[in-house]
Amino acid sequence: MLLSSALDLQLWRGNLRLVILLALLIGGVLSRPSTAQREPGSVTVGLEVGHLGGGTAKVYRPGAVAYSSLLTTDGDDFVTLYLHRLQERPVADSLVHLYYGPGLYGSGQQLDTTPTLQAGVSAQVGFNFYDGRFEVFLHATPILRVRPSLVPRLAGSVGLRYDLFQAD
Repeated sequence: MLLSSALDLQLWRGNLRLVILLALLIGGVLSRPSTAQREPGSVTVGLEVGHLGGGTAKVYRPGAVAYSSLLTTDGDDFVTLYLHRLQERPVADSLVHLYYGPGLYGSGQQLDTTPTLQAGVSAQVGFNFYDGRFEVFLHATPILRVRPSLVPRLAGSVGLRYDLFQAD
């Protein structure tokens, strides 16, 4: 149990460093001209790190709606896919946008022996800003696993996505 507590403390310290880095990035671009929200049809891809981490993609739809996904795996024993439908709103007098929305997730554990399927619901709430073709984001993801057992948890990540189709 002591080892687990030490690892949890180390994980939170690592996440705290990422939050500080994101705050510095936000502070660094506040003096730059604002970049508008992505156009419908834009597709961004990138990476996120934190309690959840992996490859991420986001598709922007009309009306401030976006669909985001996260695929995380260790390449051997597990794979998890998170999908969220997000609403995005600009924060007044700021380069920052607030986004939030519901989601689902599915996971396969112990893929090399006896696969165990997990599924649940999730949500996402976070902040992002755009700098040219890049989106920098920070979010919290409350998760409620409903299969095979009921288990709540809270995760969070920071990340960077690149817009593949934005016109320059």
